[in-house]
Amino acid sequence: MNLYSQLEHDFAAARVRRDELAINTLGLLKSEMFKLTKEPGGPKAIDDTLFVRVANKEIKRREEAAAAFEGAGRVESAAKERAERELIAAYLPPAMTEAELEIELRAVIDQVQPIGPAGFGQVMKAATQKLAGRAEGSQISAMAKRLLA
Repeated sequence: MNLYSQLEHDFAAARVRRDELAINTLGLLKSEMFKLTKEPGGPKAIDDTLFVRVANKEIKRREEAAAAFEGAGRVESAAKERAERELIAAYLPPAMTEAELEIELRAVIDQVQPIGPAGFGQVMKAATQKLAGRAEGSQISAMAKRLLA
């Protein structure tokens, strides 16, 4: 079952349970993905890569909102944002360890066979697509620079 199918299943279950937090959070996540498929030049279907990209964006929004609410002394609103963040984060694959990232990047480098300074960009493009959602771009970049040096 892909991530979007799991989301749809969980959304339906949340509606049966009448879990307002889950209904609102999962409904918004579902809506954001569907909206991207309707944009001109956008993806035609919701795959796991798109799902992870949208989920990461929504997680980042929740973190920023929670920090803003906390700074304004609105602890209850900050807690709600954190709960939504955790709900979305449960759909993401677990983060990679440094050793796993190095193994994956070495495989990408062997596949791309970069030459010269432009090779870094080629490696980053391939690695970012392959490791979407499992590693941060900054981690991929730092490891790629180290391996290519």
